[in-house]
Amino acid sequence: MSGISLEICIHSRDNDYVKQSVENAYRAGADRIELCANMSVGGTTPAIEHIELARQAFKDRKGLLCMIRPRSGNFVFSTEEIHIMQQQIIAATDAGADGVVIGALNHDRSINKKALDILIREAKQRHLSVTFHRAFDAAINQISALDYLLSSGIDRLLTAGILWQQSGSALDGLPLLQKWVIQSQEKIEIVAGGGVSISNARIIARTLSSLTSRLSLHAYSSVLDEQGNTSAPHILSLKKLFN
Repeated sequence: MSGISLEICIHSRDNDYVKQSVENAYRAGADRIELCANMSVGGTTPAIEHIELARQAFKDRKGLLCMIRPRSGNFVFSTEEIHIMQQQIIAATDAGADGVVIGALNHDRSINKKALDILIREAKQRHLSVTFHRAFDAAINQISALDYLLSSGIDRLLTAGILWQQSGSALDGLPLLQKWVIQSQEKIEIVAGGGVSISNARIIARTLSSLTSRLSLHAYSSVLDEQGNTSAPHILSLKKLFN
């Protein structure tokens, strides 16, 4: 199962927390980090100051990703909000981000192709990688949605294989995750995230890595210690399961 990347989600809570958490993730060998504010509502765009601190702490490792989501709630964004997201992509680039994590839907829960085209173009002009986040798990007709994403220019898809806000984890979503891996034909990287932990990471990794060489696992709550801090030992324990 070698070659599987580990992506750690880090809460953009305050300066000290971001600095220490990213340092811990770096020291433990995380391949990427995703910086998100307001984790209690699924994540929003982090503060520029926190992106700058994360860049310093993650040093020259190419893997600092930033959530680009101007508010909580659904993934249906107005024209004004899409413009705000464009500006946030520019600001994240200037602060040192290597990639952005985006997603947008229409009211009927189909992919908002017009908005995505704008945001992907903005990111690619700045040589950023692009991950489509778990808005995919809220999308209708996911087969069609993935077909579009495969030709859209994104680099990764973050999905749990279960519906957005449904209880469960990526382990419960394994049947659909396998389906998305097969459909993607290694054109993009599948990032399995949602309740990934020491108890289930090995089986998720083993099952999916048998189908693709472009795979990452994404973890958040399982790498927090009792005080809610991102823990280097927890990350190391998780990473050892599939490397």
